Amino acid sequence: MPSTSQTSRASGSQRHSSASHSQRTSSQKGQSATQSMTQADKAAAGINEDELEQKVTDLVQYMLIMWQKNIPIKKQEINKNVLKEHSKAFGHIMNKAVDKLAKVFGAKVVELQDKQKGSYILLNQLENDPEKPYLVFPDLENAKTGLLMVTLSLIFMNGNIMHDAELWHTLKKFGIDPSITHDVFGDVKKVITQEFVRQGFLEYVRQPNNDIPTYDFQWGQRAHLETSKKHCLHFVSQIYDMEPERWTSQYQDVLTEEGIESDNNVSTS
Repeated sequence: MPSTSQTSRASGSQRHSSASHSQRTSSQKGQSATQSMTQADKAAAGINEDELEQKVTDLVQYMLIMWQKNIPIKKQEINKNVLKEHSKAFGHIMNKAVDKLAKVFGAKVVELQDKQKGSYILLNQLENDPEKPYLVFPDLENAKTGLLMVTLSLIFMNGNIMHDAELWHTLKKFGIDPSITHDVFGDVKKVITQEFVRQGFLEYVRQPNNDIPTYDFQWGQRAHLETSKKHCLHFVSQIYDMEPERWTSQYQDVLTEEGIESDNNVSTS
């Protein structure tokens, strides 16, 4: 039968062994997380700066569009539809997108756990921080508001008119292929060309003198009444983290809409 001192030494040895194992496990986990983060940063470092910023912007817009009824956004869908060949930089690009979504739109990105790990949802924090300078859209909870806002912004930034083929191509870059039934929107072309047009947000005008029917999109009367070019420019500038004045032609368009000549910005005393 072992003595009390032997039992004490054995117990202490076991505790020391257990603590050492715990420390090693913790250290290994920390090293794994650091290594993973470093790999994403290294992948991002190999991407052209402008292209990297574009990917961040694309991801922000994609997540805004998919911010519908709290339907989880899967990592594999982000990689497939947005990041594509830059999927190894996922962690780096997602962190920048998360920061922009929080600062600009008041949206908190939450990763689900357990069986849904690798899926994300956006939570609206506007009600919790009413004094923060977030962009606020009317009927933000409406399932199609994000799609409408992005569509109006694309038209405005394209010179207030946009060929339908160009719009479909751009939306496809955000993971919304108008030729495929969408999980949330259903028939995307029908929503844009019929529903938004019927509601007065868009005009869908056939180009004259063309044997093959081609169409252009423009803002409808309701869009001019319920939003503004200034609001759209602010929306796009926030996404790209640029001053509105950097978008020269669009900024002049905003001034014209407000009945302000650019020369009037110079103070004369």
